[in-house]
This record gives sequence, C-alpha cells and structure tokens, in this order.
Amino acid sequence: KTDFVNDVVDDRIADVIRNNIYNKMGRYPSENEYNSWSHSLEYMNKVLNDSEIPDNCGVAIEYNIPQTAKRVDFMISGYDDKDLPKVVVIELKQWQKVEKIDQSSLVRTYTGGANRDVVHPSYQAWSYAQLITDYNTAVQKKEIGLKPCAYLHNYVRGDNDPIEDKQYSGIIKEAPVFTKGQVRDLRGFIKSFIKIGDNKEILYEVDHGK
Repeated sequence: KTDFVNDVVDDRIADVIRNNIYNKMGRYPSENEYNSWSHSLEYMNKVLNDSEIPDNCGVAIEYNIPQTAKRVDFMISGYDDKDLPKVVVIELKQWQKVEKIDQSSLVRTYTGGANRDVVHPSYQAWSYAQLITDYNTAVQKKEIGLKPCAYLHNYVRGDNDPIEDKQYSGIIKEAPVFTKGQVRDLRGFIKSFIKIGDNKEILYEVDHGK
C-alpha cells in the first residue's frame, strides 16, 4: 500500500504500470488505458487513505489471470481477524450511466465510444475471483479467500437505480457495487477482510500457484 500511495502522490503510477506491462507482456497500453489509470487510481488512493488499512498490505494492479486475456483492475491482500489469507478483488469502472436490459448479467452503458451491452460490473468482479479460485492450486490449498466487488467512482446512484435492479440482486450479494460518494462504504468492505498486512506474500502465492 505504501508504494502504491507514493506512486500516486508523485504522479507516476500510470507510468509505472505502463512500463511493467511493456516489460512483462511486450506491448504498450493504449492512451485510453493510460488515462484511465491516472484517473481511477486517484480514487483508489483516496479509498486506501485509512490508517486501519495496513500500510504493508499487498496491492496488485492489472493482474493478468494466467492462460486468459482477462486482467483484474485492483487487488488488495492481507489477513483477516482470524489470521486467514484474503484478497479483495476490485473491478473499477468510469461509467456514468447504466441501463437495465432483459438479460440477468448484462447492462447497457456508454463504453469504447458507443452504447454497448456488457456484463454487470459485479458479475465481472465475481467471475474473475471465481476463475482464480477454480483454477489456482495455491488459492485452493492455502484456502485463500477472494472477495470481489465493483467501484464505479463516477456513477451517481439514484432512487430505484438500474445498477442495483432486483434482477442483479443475486450477483450484487456476491460482489457488492460501490458508486460515487461511497468511499467510506468501500473502505468498510476492505477492512472487514484485511486486518493485518502480508507484505505481498499472498499475492506472491496467487501469482506463483499452478
């Protein structure tokens, strides 16, 4: 956490991520990706600005799930109050509006220059956590608990909001969705699982699990 906070405060976080992706994957990200990191990670820095979230908890950004093209936006690792290993999986979105559509896991939003039907962010976060849990031996053997959620930091939630329509209630129960003005709620979610820092040890176990 300390390294992440320092990189954000020093305005170099997007460059750090870009350089690491180039070194590990042999490609430079798009300008849109770069700008999204600069923007969204400022919000995550605000979320983590809480003394009860350990300074030495692990932070992973753009974690590539092995054997797939899927990347997890943000992960935080540590131990809970029973000393059990936990990883909070956070899907970040810059969306401002969402429409409900008549398919249980899909919503319609403006992304990539057009209105598109895409998976609900809670479902996306849950599916990433489930994929890692189902196919990673370290997660299974060491019983690492992955706890997914979504954070739409630009999204103003209204009454009877489509993002939390009853057709999505099942997946939101598995992966809560936090929106603009809910920094304290997201902090609370993180702190309910991350009580003790792990110096990235749990992330190392996940990354090196078969």
